[in-house]
Amino acid sequence: MSWIAQALLAVSVSLPLQAQEAEKTILDRSPQEWSVAQEGRWKDWDADVTPPENVRPYLVQAIQSYREGHMTGTLEALFGLLAIEPDYPSALHQAGVVYFRLRRYGDAILAFERYLHVAPQRLGDTRALAHCYYTLGRYGEAQAHYEKVLAINPESAEARRGYGLCFMRLGDPERALIELRTVLEIEPTHANAATWIAQVLFDEDRVEEALEAGELARDLDPYEPRPWFLLSQIYYVLDRDEDGDGAKLRFDDLNRIAQELRAAEARLLYDPTQAGVYQRLISLHRQAGNLREVGSTLVRWLKVEPQSMDIRVAMLNLAEEMGDPDRAAALADGLHKVAGDSETAWFALLRYYATQRDRVKQIEAEGELARIKAAGK
Repeated sequence: MSWIAQALLAVSVSLPLQAQEAEKTILDRSPQEWSVAQEGRWKDWDADVTPPENVRPYLVQAIQSYREGHMTGTLEALFGLLAIEPDYPSALHQAGVVYFRLRRYGDAILAFERYLHVAPQRLGDTRALAHCYYTLGRYGEAQAHYEKVLAINPESAEARRGYGLCFMRLGDPERALIELRTVLEIEPTHANAATWIAQVLFDEDRVEEALEAGELARDLDPYEPRPWFLLSQIYYVLDRDEDGDGAKLRFDDLNRIAQELRAAEARLLYDPTQAGVYQRLISLHRQAGNLREVGSTLVRWLKVEPQSMDIRVAMLNLAEEMGDPDRAAALADGLHKVAGDSETAWFALLRYYATQRDRVKQIEAEGELARIKAAGK
C-alpha cells in the first residue's frame, strides 16, 4: 500500500495553525505570495518517491479535500505546504489543477510555470497549462506548449484537440482539420472534436461535409447544445427550414439548462456539501433527458452523504428506469447490506424484490418493515 493510501486510512490530519488560518482568505490569496526555493532544491525530485515527512500531512489533506470536491480546502493545504517547503513540485502542480478548475487561469499559469521551472522533466504533466494559455487568447503560446506535450504523449486526445483549435484560431483551417480528425482517430467518441470539425467546415462553406460532422457530434453527445445550434445554421443554409427550427428549439432548451448546470457546478467547487445543489443538478439533467448524468450526480452526492438511504434508493430506482438489471441488482445488494433500521430502504427493497419475483427476499423485506414499525410504536 502506498504512503498516500496508508495516510488516507488514518485518522483525520490536524494541520499546523498557518494552514488553518488560511481558510477565511484563501481565495483572496495569490501564487505570487509563494516563497522561492533555493535553485536546484528539487532537482532530484521524483513523483513516485515517498515525500518528506514534514509535507505529508498537507499532501494528505490536499488529496482528501480534492477527492471530496472541496477546492478551497485543497488550496488551504497547498498554501500551508508551500509555506514550509517552497516550490515543492507536486504542490505546485496540484495548485495549478485546482486553479484551472476554479477558472482562475492566470493563477493556474503561475502555478504550472513554477512547476515546470523546478521540475522541467515533468513537462508531460502540464497539458492544462496550454489550456490556460488558449482560454486567455494566448494562442501562439498555447500552440507551442501543446506541441511540446504532444512530443511526449502523441496519443493525448485533449492536447491534440487544443493543438488543432490553435491552428483554427491562428488562421490555418486545413491544419486544424487534420489535427481534429486525428483526435477522432484516437478517441472516436470525442464529441467536441466532431463539433469543431463541423464548425471549421461550415466556416469554409463546405456545408455538406459540415452536416455530416455536425450530425456525428450531435449523436455522440445529444445533450450538448453547441452541435444543435450549428446544425440549425447548416439546415437553414440547405433550405431545410423545418429541421432548422427543430434544432434551434432543442438548442435553446439545452443552452438554458447548460447555463444553469455551469452555475450549479461552480457552487459545488467551493462547497461540495450542498444537498440542494445536487437536487438542482438532478432536476436539470432530467429536464434534458440525460439519465446517465443523473446517475453520475447521485454517485457524487452519495460520496458527500454516504449514510443517505434516500440517495441509494434513488440510484436503485434510476437503474431500473434505465433498464440496467445488472446495475440494479448490484445496487439492491448494496442497499440490503446497509439497510439496517431504515424503513425507506426496506420499502424500496420490498418493491424491487417483488418486481424481480424473488419471494424469499420479498418476505425478508416484509419482515424487516414489520419489525421497524413495531419498534416505533
